[in-house]
Amino acid sequence: MAATGFGVYLKEAILAARFETPTHFARAVGTDPSVVLRWLSEEQRPTIRSIERIAPVLGRSINELVRAAYPDRLSGPAPEPPALHPLVHELARVLADDSPIPRADREALETVLDRLVDPYRKVLRRRRTG
Repeated sequence: MAATGFGVYLKEAILAARFETPTHFARAVGTDPSVVLRWLSEEQRPTIRSIERIAPVLGRSINELVRAAYPDRLSGPAPEPPALHPLVHELARVLADDSPIPRADREALETVLDRLVDPYRKVLRRRRTG
């Protein structure tokens, strides 16, 4: 598979996080859309401060975004990130402190999800360490 630049990576991450356009993403992270367009065109790379702000919105780790944006400054190729279900990104935004969803609804959703996932936690822990 051919290496892709940060612009391609970011475009895919924005789509996976279910933003309709780069402009919608830019507004969600409090960045001017022209800055996001420069990242997508690879005219410019995001600063570490920008990466810290956009990573949670995309449902990605800061380290993952740094590896994608600055592979030339790290030793070795960047490992492929695990594929996450699109709902992971959406739930992260829904449950975030700055979500427009009322706190009571977020807490109720979190409680329901916690109860649904609880029986599987032990199995998932074993799978990761095995």
